[in-house]
Amino acid sequence: MSPTVYGSASSAGDGSASSTGDRTPSPSTEHTASAPADPARSRSIDPTGGDVWRRLRGPLAIAAVLVIVGGLIAVLQGRSTGGPLDPESARRSGARALAVLLADQDVEVRRVRTLDAALASAAGDTTVLVTQSDLLVPSQLRRLARAETRHFVLAEPGEEVLSALAPKALTAGSAIPRTREPGCDLPAARRAGSVRVDGPMYRAPEAEGATTCYGDVTRGAIVRLTGVRPRGERTVDIVGTSVSFTNGQLGEEGNAALALNLLGRHRTLVWYIPSLSDVPLADRPEAGAPPDVLRMLPTELQFGVAQVAVGVALLMVAYARRLGPVVAEPLPVVVRASEAVEGRARLYHRARARDVAAAALRGATRNRLAARLGLSPGTAPDVVAAAVAARTGQPPTQVASLLAGPGGPEPHDDPSLVRLADALDTLEQEVRRS
Repeated sequence: MSPTVYGSASSAGDGSASSTGDRTPSPSTEHTASAPADPARSRSIDPTGGDVWRRLRGPLAIAAVLVIVGGLIAVLQGRSTGGPLDPESARRSGARALAVLLADQDVEVRRVRTLDAALASAAGDTTVLVTQSDLLVPSQLRRLARAETRHFVLAEPGEEVLSALAPKALTAGSAIPRTREPGCDLPAARRAGSVRVDGPMYRAPEAEGATTCYGDVTRGAIVRLTGVRPRGERTVDIVGTSVSFTNGQLGEEGNAALALNLLGRHRTLVWYIPSLSDVPLADRPEAGAPPDVLRMLPTELQFGVAQVAVGVALLMVAYARRLGPVVAEPLPVVVRASEAVEGRARLYHRARARDVAAAALRGATRNRLAARLGLSPGTAPDVVAAAVAARTGQPPTQVASLLAGPGGPEPHDDPSLVRLADALDTLEQEVRRS
């Protein structure tokens, strides 16, 4: 809305016009006549298309980059599924390359996700590889220990898994990532040669006939236990460097040979990948608690949510950045103090609030009189009235009634309110003259 400029009678025309008898504008015309609007100040403040584009092009560019990058990553990773050490995953942490090599060696790889399927496939002449074994609960470990297989391969097991499937083995810290020699008589390790070790280490000080490889005297990254109960002919291989079997590191050193020698011992390999959905309901901790939504989301969706969070953060930074110093802008209309007083008076008159108007008049008069008499602004009304009476010589009761606070006499109609205002003005003038 463009501002209205009010003019006076002298600005309505030039001097010659007023000398030739032109009529002077009336007071009402004075407030309604407007000067020609200034084009620079009457420009619309609504944003134009160019303003909107300049404001949004930065956030739109960021969003476009995020969408393109997310699409490329989804395309590159969309053909691969599965988690770490999954024989169907082509990611660096997957093990599809190892599964292909085992198939070339006429080893049948059976990928299973449930304990029932693993037990059904675990015959005496099979090898059972257990990955992510920490997801297994005690009841599942007890069932797995009774499997028919004679050969278990445990990928980075924890203490609970060792106590069930390899009772005499213990964890022994983590290895310093480096290439190590076998240092043992295990044929599978000696044929593989040096291997880069990176992961947990194990030891079996009380196990008879235990073989420790790729470590030092007391611990190693590969530990083989033979004659493990409940079936005395069972062999358990504990692999602490299972990362060497992944797609990203299988081609380094002797990693591929070691994996083939350990997992290709029998013609059938049961590749067991435990899952939380296979845990019995009775063994699930906090069975009544709601499931963790984040853990239920696919990895690709979690990555997408993270990208959206980064994008929202960048948009917040873009919108919150400082565009420059604060600029003071003039008000579109300058309102005179007298107009504000008249406007409030009209509101009081329309609401018939004579008591409020009288209190405002008395309070303003007391403040001005207190300042002129050297009193503080918060002085009580009776003290101000006594000082005014002593200054003017008027009766104290009359002055106190005129300057009374909220409990004093109130005007009952408009004429009495006007008389009160005149009396207060007269009293203030007498104080000035005295």
